[in-house]
Amino acid sequence: MTNLSWKICVCTLVTLANSVYAADTASTTDHGPRLSDNELLGSLDPNFPALNRIIAFRDRGDASSALSALAAFVRTREEPADFGQKAKREPYVDKSRAESVLNHQFVVVGIPHTFGEDINWGFNPTTALGSKLDRDHEWTWQLNRHGAWVTLARAYQATGDERFAREFDSQFSDWVKECPIPVNGANQQPYSKWRTIEAGIRMSWTWPSIFTIFRKSTSIKDETLISIIKSMVEHGRYLRRYPTSGNWLTMEMNGLYHVGVLLPFVRDASDWRRFAVSRLLSELDTQVYPDGAQIELTPGYHNVALRSFLGPVDVAEAYQYHLPDEYLAKLVRMFAYNMWVMRPDRDTPRWNDSWHVDVVGTLRRGLALFPHRKDFQWIVTDGQDGNPPDHTSHFFPYAGQVVMRYDWERDSLFLGFEAGPFGYGHQHEDKLGIVIFAYGKELLVEGGSYAYDASKWRRYVLSSYAHNVILVDGQGQVRRGLPRQQYVGKEPLDVAFHSDEHYDYARGVYEQGFGEKAQRPARHVREVVFLKKARIFFIRDTLESLDGKPHFYQALFHLDTLHLDVDKERGIVETQDSDTANIRIVPLSDRELKTNIIQGQEAPVVQGWLPRGHGIRGVRPIPTVVYERRSANPIRFLTVLQPLQDGTEDRVLTITEKDRSIRLMYVNGQSIDVSPMLR
Repeated sequence: MTNLSWKICVCTLVTLANSVYAADTASTTDHGPRLSDNELLGSLDPNFPALNRIIAFRDRGDASSALSALAAFVRTREEPADFGQKAKREPYVDKSRAESVLNHQFVVVGIPHTFGEDINWGFNPTTALGSKLDRDHEWTWQLNRHGAWVTLARAYQATGDERFAREFDSQFSDWVKECPIPVNGANQQPYSKWRTIEAGIRMSWTWPSIFTIFRKSTSIKDETLISIIKSMVEHGRYLRRYPTSGNWLTMEMNGLYHVGVLLPFVRDASDWRRFAVSRLLSELDTQVYPDGAQIELTPGYHNVALRSFLGPVDVAEAYQYHLPDEYLAKLVRMFAYNMWVMRPDRDTPRWNDSWHVDVVGTLRRGLALFPHRKDFQWIVTDGQDGNPPDHTSHFFPYAGQVVMRYDWERDSLFLGFEAGPFGYGHQHEDKLGIVIFAYGKELLVEGGSYAYDASKWRRYVLSSYAHNVILVDGQGQVRRGLPRQQYVGKEPLDVAFHSDEHYDYARGVYEQGFGEKAQRPARHVREVVFLKKARIFFIRDTLESLDGKPHFYQALFHLDTLHLDVDKERGIVETQDSDTANIRIVPLSDRELKTNIIQGQEAPVVQGWLPRGHGIRGVRPIPTVVYERRSANPIRFLTVLQPLQDGTEDRVLTITEKDRSIRLMYVNGQSIDVSPMLR
């Protein structure tokens, strides 16, 4: 989750990063927790009834007895059933992985590493001397989210094997000693163990489970329990002092609220809860558009934010705290976003740095909170109960995202069109990009996400080359580089959208920069039409030179297939996968149009690849259709995208354009005039 410039010399950055790491870990006297015994005891709330005995010891100056009594209180304190014990909600326990953690074997962001007897919490195998891996600072950061400790906790809960508790005691004691909280502001740098996002995740996800599962184990020393409490207090003060923005802030405040609930006997706990809820309530307006989209315009991170907003709802219900009525009311539109953007397979488009989203599971939670939403019920029950959403295609006027769908069934046709702003974070250079899912298969794909490393593959998925857009003079879009707030819209967008029972229409414009210097050689207007009865999509791209010079235009279409039939003379391309859906692409063919298929290319530019998935490494080659034209005058690409369910459909053969009339001619001689549907 970082936004480093790709222009920085790798060798220089590695040298700098290693020096940062050395400075961060060289001290042998700067140990944690920084909070002293007396400071911890001084932070307790004297009005908390169960602390009377502890406070009495403290006030008599008997810190040792006070700490022993506090540890006993924490071990025996009754907690609401199942709160924080996420292991109970996930029945699968990876015992083999837990055994690996016992041996100091960790797998982080897909990269394994085995430590010796001592764990170096600031280590990063991708920047180690001699490493052949592309630099990825996420390794250190995510190691310090302590997911491995949750693995130990689940294994302990499932087996009662004290080895797992003893190992946690050892690893935690080492971590809290070797990773003291920063004293001069928040450390958001490479190799940091204390980025605020990690602090929030630890307090809201990993540590609550660990704390509630391990606290009664006899293998956990009193000293360790006291160190856990000290560090949680430090986390609370740190998160309260250094909130950021975007999805990070939602995780930080979720963590802060959890600390305020888990440590109600600390004097600051009520302030932490109040502050966290206040900020989150404000953020439900600041970073969630009126149309329900989170401002990063990335469905995966939309749901990261949603889960963080929901965290206080869950814990407040468990501990009988009250949240403002408007808090829940503002959440409903985030659930609705998932419904409206949902593909027929109940997933979401892989827009920007997104990944698989379980929309049904998310809406099941939404239905529990909003039982009057019969459309949520219909999705959750797969149409057995409730009512289907009241319309099919949907436009998000602030996000600029357009969804065109035939109906709400699982074998439906779906097109996603991005015509909005760049987004607050996790952005790709993909304005006016389209994706298609039909008849149970993703037919027109885009690059999706990749590991957050410094590789050429990461640069590829961020670029226009990995998306179904148009390149100008071989260059992709460039919007990156402005202050993030400038990518957040204040008003509904000027994006044309129409939907009725016969067709859908949407129109978007890109007139920002292309290439490294962000020059503006041309203006691109893309119009998308969904002909519902014919079950085809029609695209009209209009390119206009802004400097009077001729330019070279390339329209890209990425296909995830092993079998492709290409008619180079007409430019017609059709996937030929057996026993599954296919897609036929038909362009307006003329002598100036050239058709190329690029697959698995690494030079002169990376093209024709699909990553394995979000946050991991590995790519595979896929064919990319490239239609090319050169002109100084305004030109148009006209393209039909026809999903094929079983191969028996009448196929579109040609597109003809004459006297402002655009007709799609079928093999059987029939035709459709799409001109009336264009604006």
